[in-house]
Amino acid sequence: MIIKDIKIIDILQDGRGVARTDGKIVFVENAVYGETLDAKIIAEKKNFLEARKINTKIKSDYQRKPPCPYFYECGGCSIMDINYETQIDLKKNLIKNAIKKSADIVLEDIEIIKSPEFRYRNKIRLQVDDAGGLNYLETYSKKMVKIEDCLIANKKISKNLSKIEDISRDINQKFASIIEEISIRASENNILLNLRGNFDNKSIAYIKEKYSNSNYNINLLNGRDLITISGEGYIDYKIGQKEFKISANDFYQVNDYQIENLYGIAREFLGKNQKLLDLYCGSATSSMSINDDHIVGVEINKNAIKDAKENAERNKLKDYKFIAKNAKFIDSNFIKKEKIDAVTVDPPRAGLDKEVVKTIANAGIEKIVYISCNPQTLARDIKRFMDRGYELEKIKAVDMFPQTMHVETIALIQKM
Repeated sequence: MIIKDIKIIDILQDGRGVARTDGKIVFVENAVYGETLDAKIIAEKKNFLEARKINTKIKSDYQRKPPCPYFYECGGCSIMDINYETQIDLKKNLIKNAIKKSADIVLEDIEIIKSPEFRYRNKIRLQVDDAGGLNYLETYSKKMVKIEDCLIANKKISKNLSKIEDISRDINQKFASIIEEISIRASENNILLNLRGNFDNKSIAYIKEKYSNSNYNINLLNGRDLITISGEGYIDYKIGQKEFKISANDFYQVNDYQIENLYGIAREFLGKNQKLLDLYCGSATSSMSINDDHIVGVEINKNAIKDAKENAERNKLKDYKFIAKNAKFIDSNFIKKEKIDAVTVDPPRAGLDKEVVKTIANAGIEKIVYISCNPQTLARDIKRFMDRGYELEKIKAVDMFPQTMHVETIALIQKM
């Protein structure tokens, strides 16, 4: 079925356009915000339709020619064909609509700190083809798109991409497509390569012999096993005056330009002289950037907790405790025993478990600083706290992901 002359009035977080027709919402693949188009229905649900653009009838006033030659195939970016000012407006609407829908709070406006549009990412993840070539995945599919550069990767990654591909080509052509994926992380001084695949003893021996003296830090991720081939197996980053060790699977914010802005807002919201409980603390980059000391961190990843303890020692903290547990491990007695004043959370996209919200509220915590990459689950959790006697005191956002519909939001939730 073809629907004609529908106008794209919004963009979803996954990059699909939003339109309305005959009283139903339509989600349209490959649509541009502001354009009028014809689309083919590919799925019909109870409350909405899914469609794919056939052709443009009226071009969007916000549209631009994307500077990346791979944009129309590659799934790495979703809104590079929209000018940056409009990208910011769309992200504002994304947050405002989510907060209104779930928490029934009308935000007249929300400040979003802008980022340089390109060369901001300190980490990219690429698929490796049979010949060892580096690829992103095509939009809405698993088809590989061969790339020679990525405009959102930082300059250090870009400069080294062809040399990194020489490594993947050498190994995959010698051992029949053994590398499946490469994660590339770059700091000011180093590059960390995590090669994921099914390595056997013969291939491991070859890689060690040939690349043990590489200029890159190289790890092999073989199922659950991690094998360090060259360098330290981790990478060092600096946030302000603090230094952090980040290992292969540790979480670290990807936008070099915005990390200090993100944690600076959280620090402002938190205030001074707080004993801080940081749930989902990772290797403690957030908690140590937000609070200088007096930190209790909880994280399910044991290796990240090991790094958190080392990072505390590196930065000369005197009062800290890091625990390798699920966030649901924490109860009111633990919070009272540790004399916690405030809580920070930076959970996965799924947001907080409702039991975690209940625990924090029952312990009488006055102040929660919530960092979120998902406005929908943030809004849901704000409502859960509101139902337990809290209110949304402040909210700001930081554009950590230009050319995509993703955005980081920081909320201060305070007991009434």
